[in-house]
Amino acid sequence: MKKLTALLLVLAMLATLTAGCGGSGSNAGSNSTAAATANDAAAASPAVAATDAGAATAAPAPDKPVTLSYWTHQEDPWNVEQDQLIAAFEQQYPNITVEHEAYPYDEFESKTQTSLMSKSGGADVYEMWGGWAIDFAPTGAFAAVPDDFYNQLKSDCYPPVLGALQYDGKLYGVPLEFNAEYGGLLVNKPWFDANNVAYPTTWDDMIKIATDNAKSDNDVFTMRGFDFVSFDSVLYTWLSMILSSGGQYLKDDGSFDFNTPIAKQTLQLLCDYITKNKITSTAGLTGGTDKDNFDWLFMGQSLMAVRGMWCIPTGEENYGVTYGKDFDYIPMPFYGPDKKWAAETGWAMGVNAGSANTDAAWKFIEFIMQPDNLRQMNIACAMIPPTKTVAHDPAYLAAVPYAKPIVDVLDDAQFVGMINTDTMKQAVIDAMVSMITNGTSVDDAVLTINDTCNKK
Repeated sequence: MKKLTALLLVLAMLATLTAGCGGSGSNAGSNSTAAATANDAAAASPAVAATDAGAATAAPAPDKPVTLSYWTHQEDPWNVEQDQLIAAFEQQYPNITVEHEAYPYDEFESKTQTSLMSKSGGADVYEMWGGWAIDFAPTGAFAAVPDDFYNQLKSDCYPPVLGALQYDGKLYGVPLEFNAEYGGLLVNKPWFDANNVAYPTTWDDMIKIATDNAKSDNDVFTMRGFDFVSFDSVLYTWLSMILSSGGQYLKDDGSFDFNTPIAKQTLQLLCDYITKNKITSTAGLTGGTDKDNFDWLFMGQSLMAVRGMWCIPTGEENYGVTYGKDFDYIPMPFYGPDKKWAAETGWAMGVNAGSANTDAAWKFIEFIMQPDNLRQMNIACAMIPPTKTVAHDPAYLAAVPYAKPIVDVLDDAQFVGMINTDTMKQAVIDAMVSMITNGTSVDDAVLTINDTCNKK
């Protein structure tokens, strides 16, 4: 696993990728439609008590007053929804007060890392990106999730949401979302309607539409065809191409092996889509633009883009676009015959191992994880739920209809692997840039990716 120094170097990139996200990408945003639905649901059905169905029994409620400190990053409506749940929790447990401190992302990142590395001070409860546990859980910085709570989570959570939080048979965090950067395809609805073109249902259809209709002058595009170029999308598009073809890149010992025929074939194909089919630009790989791939689609300059649904509220807020009118979100075609893809562990909550109030901290996290409360948060923040119970709840799908393409394939996802995924993403991007600009062979490229991903 990666050293802490490597983590410090790469985590800074998360600030630009997390509109509450996806940490890599992830996922809170200002989705007015979803937030309004969540508020209506909250008014009609207040936060549930911890004794309702599905509740864990990890810790008794304290009989003396306890104050918990809870650190998060600043992001609306993420913070607004958390404060509403905190108020409901405090009403249910009057002996527990939760002091919620939200910091600008850079400050939050620095404060959290410093306290976890020093194992002194800090918060009782942290909001954390799931991948942090890969480096910090082995140090003893996080308290292990109580066994009964862990067993409940294992029975209802999708494997990828627990993957990075597990170490040596224990769980060191509780997932708040399923961080999906695959499974859904943004499409330019006005263009498809105006040109009487049906949405693609197969990979070949998607690439043909993209190739036939992309427009560019050298590397300057007025219309991208299929835009898979972003810090998150390149990796997860490639991994799904491997997995859906019956391939695998994870070895039994947890190490990575991309030196396989299918991995090389598909990596070369992605490069060819850029250099030969000319369906998107290399600018997203080389830093030649400050736009993400979803920005171009919301600006009407792209036909299709693969991206996690967390970008939808961002598009609605930044570009004034409307789902179902200016864009649609449809099932992402798979390259191979199997609907297989990979996902990393996203946003979670963790308890400081040095806290004097761990029982109250777990009671607070249990409350957040109650199905009605978790659904309320996932709706307000436009996130995919981490549990099967909430992901398939008709009330959730009615409030966030564009989640359905991803929810339908959640069972087909595997955990990406025990690695700081920013390192993995950058390795793949660097390899593609080298292939496209320097003529590096795909054989050499995958060996370099292997070396980077398996470096301890």
